[in-house]
Order: sequence, then C-alpha cells, then structure tokens
Amino acid sequence: MREKVMLLNIDILHRTATLHKEGCFHLPRSLGTKFKLVGQMGRDGGWFPVNSKADAVKIARQLAPKSEVVPCNDC
Repeated sequence: MREKVMLLNIDILHRTATLHKEGCFHLPRSLGTKFKLVGQMGRDGGWFPVNSKADAVKIARQLAPKSEVVPCNDC
C-alpha cells in the first residue's frame, strides 16, 4: 500500500504554505508554471510533494520561514 502524497503550495506573494491532499479540486491541472516550480522554489513559490505535515513544516521553515503551514479547508 503506497502512502498518500500531499502537496505543499508555498506562495511567496501571499506568504502562505497550504497543504493539499492528493486529488484536491484546488490543485491546478498543471502544477508547474514559469514562476511556480515543482520540487523547487521559483519567483512566486513552489509545489512540493510531501508525505506528512511534519515534512511540510520542515520544507516551509527552510524555504519560506515567514509562512505558516495550514491545511486546505476543502480537502
């Protein structure tokens, strides 16, 4: 049985780090964009696959220390 992957959306402009569950309808069809990359930070932030909230907090602290990890309200 594979672990459920969650996606952490770090948004530099809004200073948010939102944790989405796999399949959330708020996830865009194409995660990577020119300014918001997958697995690394771009100009506007990034999308990071994580296995737990603890992993998400660790990544957010490193890459966006002014943001707080919050769960998506709709997942």
